[in-house]
This record gives sequence, C-alpha cells and structure tokens, in this order.
Amino acid sequence: MARIIEISGRIRPGMWDYNVLDLGEVTLPKVAVNPRAQVPTEGFDAHGITLTTLTATYTETAAHMIEGARTIDRVPLGELIRPARIMRIPVSAPRTLIRLDDLQRNDPGLANGEALIIDTGWGSRWDEPGYVTDAPAFAASTLEWFQAQPFSILVLDTPVMECLWCATEGLAAEQGDLLAPLYRDGMLLIAPVVNLDQIESQIGTLISMPLPVEGVSSAPCRAAFVEGVDWTSELSNG
Repeated sequence: MARIIEISGRIRPGMWDYNVLDLGEVTLPKVAVNPRAQVPTEGFDAHGITLTTLTATYTETAAHMIEGARTIDRVPLGELIRPARIMRIPVSAPRTLIRLDDLQRNDPGLANGEALIIDTGWGSRWDEPGYVTDAPAFAASTLEWFQAQPFSILVLDTPVMECLWCATEGLAAEQGDLLAPLYRDGMLLIAPVVNLDQIESQIGTLISMPLPVEGVSSAPCRAAFVEGVDWTSELSNG
C-alpha cells in the first residue's frame, strides 16, 4: 500500500509570517482563529479565521508577480496532481546559499511535466526563530538551470527562494530575481513545505489543493506526497 505523507504545515495563531521582511508600507494580518459559535451554547461549532494568501503552505501562480496572469481559482485540478521527483540538497547552517553546482550535482533527472520538490531540510525549523529571515536561498546564477528544467510545479521547503540576505553577507552578486522569470515560463509554486524527511522514495505523486478563492494569486493549501505512485495517467479534468 502506498504511503501518503502530508507536506503542508499547520496554521495557527502566533505562527511565522512575512512581516519580518521589508515589505515597504505593506503589513500582512496575523493569523487569528476566533470562536463564533460553540456546541455547549449554540449547539454547533464555527470559527472566524484571519489569514493571508501567503499563510503557511500555499500554492501560487504567476499572478503573484505578473499582472493579468491567471489566478489560483483558474488552475485546473489536473495541474495540481502531478508526478513528482524529490531532489535533496541538505543544508547544515542558517543562511546557506545554494549554488549552481549544488543543483547540477544533485540533478534528479526530471521528466517533462513532473513536479520538482527540493528538500534542504529547512522544513524541520517551521517553528523556530529565524525561519524566514535565515532560510537557505538560491543564488541568482541558478536561474539558467531552473529554466532548463521541464517541471510543471516547483516545490520548496524554504519560505523564500531568492537570497534576501546576500547583500549584507558580502554576496550581492548572487542576490537576483528568480521567481518572475520562472513565472513567465508557466511555473506554479508550492511553498514552504514540511515533512520531506519522512519520504523514503524519490518519486511519487504530488497533490495540492489550495482554497479556490476567486481573483487571488495564491491560497493556503493542503498538500501531500504519495510515495512511489504516479496517479496522473488515470486522471481526467472531466
């Protein structure tokens, strides 16, 4: 029997968010979960939830950076269930820069249309201080490698792909734009994910189900990896 591993992180009040980054004049609302009805008093349970489209593990389209691109509600379900392959690039310290030779050395040999899941081990730090600001990042020089890969979805266990700390670490040349070019190439992104260390097989099926909120670029999702199974050949969008 195939194992199913959940790779989406839990949503709860007090969790990490992107306000620790320089967002200009933007402030993202904190996660809040407030009871609105309870079984002992109202006879049923209901809660009000405050979150953003970038809360916890989310699926994201090019509309995040490209005006007029399709929004998350317009992505067919068939594009969210893909054969997937895991690429492991373990990092040993905060603020590790993943370079081109790291990708080339660990190249998993993707087939066309597969999802690429990159495991750095950072998912284990979901609840730790510095989870966003000290996350490993990809050097600007890795863009050509990513653009040459035939993946449909890029899945990361880091909350930030581009190196936002390179300039202060004497690595300004490696601080560059990666996401926008990849979005223009048609990429979907799922990030950040957890529990990749629980996956034993390098290949399987990725399943991501974001909330179908109309008109937004991304939404929190429930995501899973099914080990050793490619279900996609049996699926139809109906």
